[in-house]
Amino acid sequence: MDDWTYCQQTLPKVSRTFALNIKTLQGRLHRSVLIAYLFCRTVDTVEDAAKLDPKIKIKLLLEFSRLIENREYRLDHIDSWLDDCATVDGSTNDLDLLRNIKRVFNVFDSLKSNYQDQIIPAVSKMAKGMAHFQSRFQFGEITPLENEEDLEEYCYFVAGVVGEMLCDLFLQKLTTLPESARRIMKENAVSFGLGLQMTNISKDVMADRERGWSYIPQSLIIANGLTVDEFHSGKLVEKNMQILEKLLFKTNGHLHDALKFTLAIPRTELSLRLFCVWPLWMAMKTVAALHNNPALLSSNAPVKITRSQVKRILFTTPLIAWSNFILKASFDNILKEFKSHPEFDLQSLHQRLAKISLDNVSPNIQTT
Repeated sequence: MDDWTYCQQTLPKVSRTFALNIKTLQGRLHRSVLIAYLFCRTVDTVEDAAKLDPKIKIKLLLEFSRLIENREYRLDHIDSWLDDCATVDGSTNDLDLLRNIKRVFNVFDSLKSNYQDQIIPAVSKMAKGMAHFQSRFQFGEITPLENEEDLEEYCYFVAGVVGEMLCDLFLQKLTTLPESARRIMKENAVSFGLGLQMTNISKDVMADRERGWSYIPQSLIIANGLTVDEFHSGKLVEKNMQILEKLLFKTNGHLHDALKFTLAIPRTELSLRLFCVWPLWMAMKTVAALHNNPALLSSNAPVKITRSQVKRILFTTPLIAWSNFILKASFDNILKEFKSHPEFDLQSLHQRLAKISLDNVSPNIQTT
């Protein structure tokens, strides 16, 4: 099969959810978003490798950022990078994508430059940001994030940059979008990514704990009267739930911002709206299912919405996506249990990110 067919057939194997909404897009935007997602998934595969020393991950992540930033460098070094990836562990489909990343790059090189220019800095920043956080982890130990600002910064590098990239890719198509709508999209793009990522963190608490990972900030745990070890033992269910409810509260705020982003897209651009609505509505349904749900802490299996709920979202939202009023009413109805939500300080996040020197991250690997 040709490279583009490989990419199309691989997408649903590595992500069922995003395979659905990417399919709503058309033409150059469809091809660009699909390729961008496969790059992000490849970087995720390296970061998620459970058996790989963080120092090795850092080396691979930093090298990938160079591969995507510099085409000439990539042509000379991608084979050696793939050789170094032989130790990466993960699912069969994720590893197949990793081994065939040259095919993804081949399609990427055929994209128009204005689309490439949105993808390159985002994926590179994601890889460098992941390397930055891996530099703080100890192999085989749970290393919690320090505080809620730390969590925001981590979520920015793994998901916020994706929100920014999607916004910039959309704007390549929305050339006549009024400046006011453009500004709303840019102001809420990061929050969109953070909302989806924090939903995943909340539902995967137990599964992450089993593999020695934790994204629950240490300050949040201590503020609720627990030590980090007590929280991860899972024995004090009521206090654990209080901690997770605070995380869901922040997640709810980001999902409200994601709705603002979606409603700023012209009503005539139904495919772009559905691209946003489907993962957003699934995230909202998940947050509603997690709210005050002790089952979250009683099983390693993540709490998921049912297939019938997914089907209902896919079938009903195309009927209402044209209406801002109906979309907002549906949104409010799903999250009606949450009486309020916090405001996200994007400016503060950007100020903190500016102090992080991604170019100084080092794997500190001694070579012979």
